[in-house]
Amino acid sequence: MVYIIIFLLIICVFLAFRLFYVEGQIKSITNQIVYINANKVDKKITIGLLNKKIEKLAEKINEIIQIKKQSEANKVKLENDLRQTIANMSHDLRTPLTSIIGYIQFLKLDNTSEDEKKEYLDIAEKRAKALEVLLNDFYELSLIESLDYELNLEKLNINKILQECILGKYTDFINRDINPRIEIPKNNIYIIAEEKSLQRVIENLLSNSVKYAKDNVEVCLKLEKNTAILQVKNTVEDLTLDDVKNIFNRFYMADKTRSGKGTGLGLAIVKGLVHKMNGSISADIKENVLSICCRFQKV
Repeated sequence: MVYIIIFLLIICVFLAFRLFYVEGQIKSITNQIVYINANKVDKKITIGLLNKKIEKLAEKINEIIQIKKQSEANKVKLENDLRQTIANMSHDLRTPLTSIIGYIQFLKLDNTSEDEKKEYLDIAEKRAKALEVLLNDFYELSLIESLDYELNLEKLNINKILQECILGKYTDFINRDINPRIEIPKNNIYIIAEEKSLQRVIENLLSNSVKYAKDNVEVCLKLEKNTAILQVKNTVEDLTLDDVKNIFNRFYMADKTRSGKGTGLGLAIVKGLVHKMNGSISADIKENVLSICCRFQKV
């Protein structure tokens, strides 16, 4: 009987010690969490107890800390992107508005001739139309990037749509004295997409190549296994790898003075629409030739 009592006492002492030690570890974990939250340090929870449940708890807490850290980093990036977008938008709005106001003030001058008035009106109208394009592009992009924006996807002949878009841009190529090299297979390729969105993608890619090509433009549609690949290439000047990495970002322009020919939204719209149509898009540059590839699943 005495041995049983001694044995039970030993067990009680052991359990009491273990409980005290577990409580100490829980208190240590709590203090570490408080310290991490208060000081915002990059640190993980550590424990000194070989207990599977406590180890699992510490592991899950570390996962939550990592998720929180990533979330805060994403929040900072989004805030920076928003500030940059607002700054770019303000600049791009202010430039044509200032020009329009300036020409309107010229029109009010008494010594302005009728020919000058007509010239100033034409310039003001051109600036107003550029402003309208910018606002329309920004509105379209905001719609595309919204989570609830859906496309009416259907089976489409990409060969036919590409040919129509190239014919629509024929005058632009002629005006730039560019004779594009075009490769479209004889066999029709079908993909799942929305017709007006696919047209918008192709038109934006062609417009971008016409505006910024140094001399040569290539448009190629091909089939690799079960993937339809639309590739638009054009020669460029002073375009860096960093420019290519950021080429699909909103308002990004290789021209840092933002005095170029576009709004900086065209390729961002392309990327958004391609992703909405379950495709992928990439850009690369080799030997001063910019290549943009869109990939869609063949059906």
